[in-house]
Amino acid sequence: MLLSNLFIYLGFYMLVPTLPAYAKQTGGSNFEASLVVSLFSITSLLFRLLMGTLLDNIDIKPLLIIGSIILGASTLSYIWLPLTAIILVRIVQGIGWGIASTATAAIFTNIVPEKRRGEGMGYYSLSMIISMSLAPIVAITIMNLYSFKYISIISLALVIIDTLLIKTVSIHKKSSNNYKIKKSFSFLDLFEKKALLPSFLCFLLTITLCGIMSYIMLYGKEVKISNIWLYFIGHVTMILITRPFIGKIFDKKGHTVIVLPGAVSMIVGLIILSYTHGTTTLIIASLFYGLGYGAVQPSLQVWAVNRSPEHRKGAANGTFLSSMDLAFTLGSILLSFIAESKNYAFMYRFSAIFVVILLAVYGVSLFINLRQNKKYDLYEEEIAS
Repeated sequence: MLLSNLFIYLGFYMLVPTLPAYAKQTGGSNFEASLVVSLFSITSLLFRLLMGTLLDNIDIKPLLIIGSIILGASTLSYIWLPLTAIILVRIVQGIGWGIASTATAAIFTNIVPEKRRGEGMGYYSLSMIISMSLAPIVAITIMNLYSFKYISIISLALVIIDTLLIKTVSIHKKSSNNYKIKKSFSFLDLFEKKALLPSFLCFLLTITLCGIMSYIMLYGKEVKISNIWLYFIGHVTMILITRPFIGKIFDKKGHTVIVLPGAVSMIVGLIILSYTHGTTTLIIASLFYGLGYGAVQPSLQVWAVNRSPEHRKGAANGTFLSSMDLAFTLGSILLSFIAESKNYAFMYRFSAIFVVILLAVYGVSLFINLRQNKKYDLYEEEIAS
């Protein structure tokens, strides 16, 4: 499953930094380039929510294969389609991605022991983040040397490998002995309320990631750094170094000791990136941001899953991952307008504000939780006396 996750994310993230650039190459505007990202994210968001709830009650593997097939077929079509058609097909591809990525997360949640969930989900996140870091390096290099056509073909091949790997995995069917499946269904069932706080924090976090993944290639042209892909070398290196023990820290000490310093590290990375004009500061920026993102995002996901009921883990994953899609939907449009009115450097400085908001919301939630715990302790003392 780790290999499967690695390949599907590699195939997907090869398109993220290059498809907006390809849209502009074919004569599209900044707004049309943002539609390539945002429309995809809208359908992905909707199907993540739907799949998160369904996966708590039905078999995962068939849906995972269906999602991968939709991904591969839509990726193949980019080779010959004009820009308008690409934008429309991205809507369909969002459906495939919403199904496949949510089903994969649900499998990992089910097979990892609860007491080691921070560590286990950390390895899941590691395969995802390595793909997010390496895919743009390969994709941008191919885009500069050849054309987008080759990126589309390689992405398709990676999705095919992912599908073949999925077919070899034995996934146990869900047992409904421990909970009752609801006969009625409402819109609110799409969300897991216990996962909303970590998901909102992830939403703020992912807006900054959207700016990096979607517009780093265009930023490289703005500051005249041809080897802008070096950013992802530092990003993935820091994550590889820190990820194995950060998950263990989470299991022992909780999320607070990870989220607070990690968010600060992300802010520093974004500020340095916004002022970079050479490879040295570019790599330093990537180290700070990679350290922060690699620590905070997986920790928030495990927190969302852990605080949700056992029979709603799939919905918790769906809610959490949907927050990332929503961030890409809104973030791509918002950040593109900021880049259009100012520049990409200012856009990165502006995006750091979202991490500041994350720290503020997280700090308030910790304060409220601390007060509630104190009241509970006083109540327990009164009963004892």
